[in-house]
Amino acid sequence: MMKKKLLATLLLGCMVSFSGLARANDFIYAPVSNALQIIDCSKDAVVKTIPAYNDFIASAAYSPDGKRYYACGWHSIYVFDTMSDKLIDTYNFSTELNRVTIGSVAVSTDGARLYIAASIVKRKQNIPRLNVLPPQVVAFDLKKRQIIKSYEAPNAISGVFTIRKDPNHLILLGLDVYKLDLRTGKVETIMGMLNPDKGQKEVRNIILNNVNSSPGDHGLLALPYYSFSETARGMGYLIIDTNTGKLSLVKGADIWFAYSAKVSPDKKYIYAVLDELVKIDMKTGKTIKYTTAEKGTYTAVAVSPDGKKVYAGPYGADISVYDAESLKLLGVIPLEADGRVSTLISR
Repeated sequence: MMKKKLLATLLLGCMVSFSGLARANDFIYAPVSNALQIIDCSKDAVVKTIPAYNDFIASAAYSPDGKRYYACGWHSIYVFDTMSDKLIDTYNFSTELNRVTIGSVAVSTDGARLYIAASIVKRKQNIPRLNVLPPQVVAFDLKKRQIIKSYEAPNAISGVFTIRKDPNHLILLGLDVYKLDLRTGKVETIMGMLNPDKGQKEVRNIILNNVNSSPGDHGLLALPYYSFSETARGMGYLIIDTNTGKLSLVKGADIWFAYSAKVSPDKKYIYAVLDELVKIDMKTGKTIKYTTAEKGTYTAVAVSPDGKKVYAGPYGADISVYDAESLKLLGVIPLEADGRVSTLISR
């Protein structure tokens, strides 16, 4: 009997030990203007600073497995290994004669390529004339370190999104919402925004500052938009399901000035930020709670995988931490410099 009890105790200890090894830790990656800073969400404090560049990071992307993090400036992309937290590569796209401006970046579903919405201007040596190419989405092979294909794209593309279950297409966000066939280069409009579809009553103006997604999350993106019609004005949220490519709209009951938003892990709420942090019911669009931003303006927002904490920011040199239920401020995490982007990665 004693042997059985001892064996059971040992087995329970092993189970607890292995479950502890399997439990993921959550980190916020915050690329500020002179370094990548990493926040441990269990401590809500910066635990590592990597002084890797001196650049304004306008957007970020990550590999599907979360092992690579791409901090994107306007003309360069800095690649970090999230297992070692080291800068492992830099892609410089502009030269003296060619200026490539990066609008948005996504990583292919197999992690082998970057899809970059780019504006390209060329000139010849000693000739005072610029050649402005049509807007493009380019495919950059990460192994070969070169552009392998380009696709002519609509104007003003600010968002590029892969579809997890459909690697042959991209969703592009610009003046409207488009789908790009990577096999043929064909672009089709799948939802009217500034250019209304037939019978569409609203004209919608969408603002995309940050995508606020994480590796392995539910795949739902919430992008705030503002609308007007002959009878009403309002705001809402474009929901992009990056698993299937399905689009839907959540009409907001109130008008908030929101630069970016995040769907909660349980898909019940939308948290939107700018000068306020706002909690929205995802089914009804009604405001549940709001609070004024403690440290000014926020352009990024993340929610902990357990749904208990909201990380608002940066858009300056700090990130504020809130209780997700009450929106009570829990603390402020100072950063080394100003930033615009943050990404939650569990590992």
